[in-house]
Amino acid sequence: MNRRRVVILGASGNALDILDIIDALGAPWKVAGVLDDKHGKGSKFTGLPIVGSLAEAAALADTVFINGIASERTHRRKLDIIAGTGLKAARFVTLIHPLAAVSTRAEIGNGSCIGPGCAIAGQVEIGAHAWLGSRAVIGHDCVLGAGVTVAPSATLGGSVTLGAQAYVGSGAMLRPGITVGEGALIGMGAVVLRDVPAGMVVVGNPARPLVRPTAQYGQMLGGRAAASALSQA
Repeated sequence: MNRRRVVILGASGNALDILDIIDALGAPWKVAGVLDDKHGKGSKFTGLPIVGSLAEAAALADTVFINGIASERTHRRKLDIIAGTGLKAARFVTLIHPLAAVSTRAEIGNGSCIGPGCAIAGQVEIGAHAWLGSRAVIGHDCVLGAGVTVAPSATLGGSVTLGAQAYVGSGAMLRPGITVGEGALIGMGAVVLRDVPAGMVVVGNPARPLVRPTAQYGQMLGGRAAASALSQA
């Protein structure tokens, strides 16, 4: 059986999660290697070859890709990093672990990765390149923008909106109906009861601001432009 060659963007713990999802799915995938800017070409990551830097992605023929770049340190640059590869949207694949429960009435954006035990309810809309860690719960009618990250065991109540590149930490809980702005970060275990502005960092129970967005936040994020470019690629 011919299997499609897939290359992972980013040598990180998320790449290990991707490998587990691919193992669980079995055919038709064959992991051909990893692209990473911090590891030399020809070196190894968990037994897989580093086949080049992110900038070399578009030169790889007969290959599809999945993004593994999704951390609290890079979440505000995620879409720009992906756009910098020069890859068109059609070259990214969506991976959903067979143990995830995804409603047939949910829409999952291209290039997204859904971990084991996730529960995604009806009328949910998830943008491109979203990352949902294991056992994340997304309530009905939620809207998740492009490049969002929802870490393991986080729970979004119904009708929550996450702006592009927002990051929700492990075990966080978001009250139904609230809106989290672009590039905002919700800390681990936070209980969020009200809207969170773009670029803000909130922690605790109830969640309170830890870092407020700066005047330069719009320039630093660039999320809307990158998300628009990816949707049109």
